[in-house]
Amino acid sequence: MPKPTRTATQLKAMLIARIEALPGLKGQQTDVHRGGVIRMPSEEGGPNWTVRVVTDRGTHRNDIAQLIRTLQGQFDLED
Repeated sequence: MPKPTRTATQLKAMLIARIEALPGLKGQQTDVHRGGVIRMPSEEGGPNWTVRVVTDRGTHRNDIAQLIRTLQGQFDLED
């Protein structure tokens, strides 16, 4: 069964809302804020979008990565 689709703008807004709900992150700039959502080639059943990496990978947070993975499992990027 195909996943519902959302635009890149909608996915970015959904991610930002969830990120800003995390303790201490309201108003903080992340790769989601700076890089946004982009299309990527998907493997069978895999996500067709990701977040553009614009900062040092060493500063990435597991809680934000989990939010991205959760939304990738729920929504595809609209064509």
